[in-house]
Amino acid sequence: MRDALAHKGRTALAVATLVVGLVAAGALLDTWALVRRATVETYLGSHPVSATLKVEGLDAGMVDAVRGLPEVAAVRARRVAIASVDAGGGELTAQLFALADFGQRGIGEVEGVGGAWPPADGEVAIEKSSLAFSQAGVGDTLAVRAGTGPRRPLRVSGVAHDVGLAPGWMDHVVYGFVTPKTMALLGLPEAFGELQLVARDANASRDEVRAIAAKARGAIEQRGGRVSEVDVPVPGRHVHAAQMDSMLLTQGAFAAMTLLVCALLVVNMMAAILASQAREIAVMKSLGARWGQVAAMYLAFAAALGLAASALSLPVAVGIGRWYAALRGEMLNFPTAPFAIPAWTLAIQVAVGALLPVAATAALVARACRMPVAAVLRDPGIVAGDDFFVRRSAALGFLPRPLGLALGNALRKRRRMLLTIAALAAGGTVYLAAHNLRAAVLDSVDAMFAWQRYDFVARMAEAQPATALEERAASVPGVERAEAWVALRAQAAPEGSAPGYGFALLGVPPGSAVLKPAMVSGRWLDRSDARVIVVSRELARDLPGDEVELVVSGLRSTWKVAGVIDVPGQPLAYAPRASLAALRGDDRAGLVAVGLAQRAPAGELAAILQVREALEGAGMRVASTTSLREGRHAIEDHLVMVVDFLGAMAWAMIAVGGLGMASTMGLAVLERTREIGVMRALGASHLAILGLVEAEGCVIALLGWAVSLPLSLPVSGALAYAFGQVMFPVPARYLPEAAGAASWLALVLAVALAACAWPALRATRVTAARALAYA
Repeated sequence: MRDALAHKGRTALAVATLVVGLVAAGALLDTWALVRRATVETYLGSHPVSATLKVEGLDAGMVDAVRGLPEVAAVRARRVAIASVDAGGGELTAQLFALADFGQRGIGEVEGVGGAWPPADGEVAIEKSSLAFSQAGVGDTLAVRAGTGPRRPLRVSGVAHDVGLAPGWMDHVVYGFVTPKTMALLGLPEAFGELQLVARDANASRDEVRAIAAKARGAIEQRGGRVSEVDVPVPGRHVHAAQMDSMLLTQGAFAAMTLLVCALLVVNMMAAILASQAREIAVMKSLGARWGQVAAMYLAFAAALGLAASALSLPVAVGIGRWYAALRGEMLNFPTAPFAIPAWTLAIQVAVGALLPVAATAALVARACRMPVAAVLRDPGIVAGDDFFVRRSAALGFLPRPLGLALGNALRKRRRMLLTIAALAAGGTVYLAAHNLRAAVLDSVDAMFAWQRYDFVARMAEAQPATALEERAASVPGVERAEAWVALRAQAAPEGSAPGYGFALLGVPPGSAVLKPAMVSGRWLDRSDARVIVVSRELARDLPGDEVELVVSGLRSTWKVAGVIDVPGQPLAYAPRASLAALRGDDRAGLVAVGLAQRAPAGELAAILQVREALEGAGMRVASTTSLREGRHAIEDHLVMVVDFLGAMAWAMIAVGGLGMASTMGLAVLERTREIGVMRALGASHLAILGLVEAEGCVIALLGWAVSLPLSLPVSGALAYAFGQVMFPVPARYLPEAAGAASWLALVLAVALAACAWPALRATRVTAARALAYA
């Protein structure tokens, strides 16, 4: 305790360093524990749907037949419809859900959390995550239009919460719950079109659920129903869970690295203490103290530092963990506030805080306490040694004297310098890798949208003749090109099997003027193609080969895969529009992509309104429009947010490096007290001494910056690979991004100047008399 109080600054820096590392790791552990608990009790507690079957002609008998299957725990019927709502002078995409029983338990439970629930006929309940995005509140009226129906005012009766949905604000969708009669009021069929089920075995695998869904399909088709699609999500996993888990795992790895760096800096401090007290240790041993007794004293001191750091870090980690867990819960669309952080996570944080410095310094303490007494008493202690060789080396002769002296001082205690450089380089490595990943993600988004040469897509309320759509849209002033697309759902269906997973199939003209995709392999559609598809990279992973059996519009046919394109994040295929028209005997399209002559955001809304008016003036009603620019912003927001969360760990590591440098420079000033006194006696000014200490810190900072550049390359590759496994593939950058390297250089120099400020000021206050009397 006397040692700690005699060197308050050194002790405070050691504790602060441990606090930063423990806060980073503890906050992530608290976040993981809270989200895991909320997932089990909220998401899994809602009995998420195991499988969804799209059924034509669904009736009560089919629902009862599936309910009677022994493998099925619960079933429900619902209808889902895409609509549009007016909000703030613009138009938003809406997804409406009509359930047979809003209060049904045991399957995808939806709860009312505000206003009236369930909604009455002619009303809509907005899902909680969409409420702010919809710009509406309880009691307001929304103008809703779906399909070919008229625009109807629906009163917002209340707020609902469905934890199985992705957040509406994140996907830019307004989720609404309505009754079947409200669906009819909007011009949509009142009958249900989907059957959802929950498997009785809560631990059933995805393949086992698919087998259950196949039995349900058979039971429906025996009663005259027609199942057009079967969707089986990963059991028990939220739609955004994989991204969140990957992000938290990566951050956890960086937090563990931060703790390791903290431990190295504690070793640095303990080495200085042991070196300064080597003679005291020898005297105690000469008086009969066993080496274990002496070592226990130092290890108890290390444990006390850790316990003090744990006491300070625990409430901060809990606060950050709760905030971060709430943010993650918002991204998963379920709350974490009602749940408490488990006690075992707090116990782990205290144990790690106490044991980490002990484990890090144990070998060092044992070695110092076992040194022979005679060897220690002959040791001159902390004095200049071989650093005179460094300072007088001819290699430094060409440098200005202050810079050469600063470099020599930095190299005086090489192990301490290396540990400080390692701490700074670790933070810089993560900083540069996150910067590289951000640049790679933005480049990939650029490439993703570069081949989509249109500005917005109008979705028709009902399919229209393709040629008429194109001619009418192209007649609007300012429209440079317009192209009609056929949008269908297809399902892979190997010969002799029932249709499996579904995906979007777009029919486009082979010589498309608005699509110039980047090919991963193979080729794009040709004018001579018939029953040829080009698939996205994600869909290509699931297809069995170059020829696939598909069910399109209820018709089974064979298609050849001509190429693979880089469309990340979704299973998607393109086919010649003429081939789909020949297959269906119908040349009508449901989408029209419009490219403007001048791509200005200010004029885009006006152009959208003009195209809508032109189409609707010809009797072609538009259900909704989707801007490519807004879609790009939504994707960028998703991806960059993930990268920024990863980059946040770099700041914690940089803070640890800065604290380590402050500790290193404080020890250096303390050890060179006599030298500073001599310099003062010879006339050195305050500014000269201040500049010498700051220059030494800048030398260490520059070395840390130089080391981090090559280290960032493998970390950048690892981050790009991990990001590609969860989100979508991005090119790994194997050279530090220039702007990132420059900003890291400026940042590390600023950290060095700030970290060295207090030790430098202390050095200027050393008087010659006090310095020469220092022992």
